[in-house]
Amino acid sequence: MWFNQPPNLSTWTQRRPAHTDKVSVLQLTESLIISASHDRTVKLWDRRTKKQVGMFVCGGPVKVLEVNPCNPKEFVCGDTQGQLYFLTWKS
Repeated sequence: MWFNQPPNLSTWTQRRPAHTDKVSVLQLTESLIISASHDRTVKLWDRRTKKQVGMFVCGGPVKVLEVNPCNPKEFVCGDTQGQLYFLTWKS
């Protein structure tokens, strides 16, 4: 997309980074955005407000994450240390 004028940078707000290392997995459910990263975290975001609503810290960088298709509040993730984590989000 091209702009004829540069964006107004004064309207941007400073935010902390969502993750401190690269994101390895991104999953969407009806109500959540789930991001996993090499910073060892799995973060849950409200899809409507885009605000972080939960976080889980794994033992190593997160490599895989899958959402249970029958219950999107359940998911499993695996890290580079070979650990599997079976997680349930209770909002």
